[in-house]
Amino acid sequence: MKESALTLTLSSSHMHWCRDVVLQKTNNESWGFSIVGGYEESHGQQPFFIKTIVPGTPAHFDGRLKCGDEIVAVNGATTVGMNNSSLIPMLKLQKNKVTLTVVSWPGSLV
Repeated sequence: MKESALTLTLSSSHMHWCRDVVLQKTNNESWGFSIVGGYEESHGQQPFFIKTIVPGTPAHFDGRLKCGDEIVAVNGATTVGMNNSSLIPMLKLQKNKVTLTVVSWPGSLV
């Protein structure tokens, strides 16, 4: 029993990949995704995850972001140690282009 649990753990660690997703927009519209996670006093540091993708937005039309993807960096700056009140304004300040470094797993949903 222990061997199969160990094998599953080792196998699952190889089933994710890290990639850059560059989103572009031409007006003041939203990037088109919501996030959960970040640093909270009561829970400590939690990763940031894509919670939803909004239809008709840059994230939706691009098609590469999936619900459940982990955001590990924005324009090369790590999100580790950040909270929602820091990350959200950082994303909103990006007017025309943003590069998100995300970790994805097979089976992520749209």
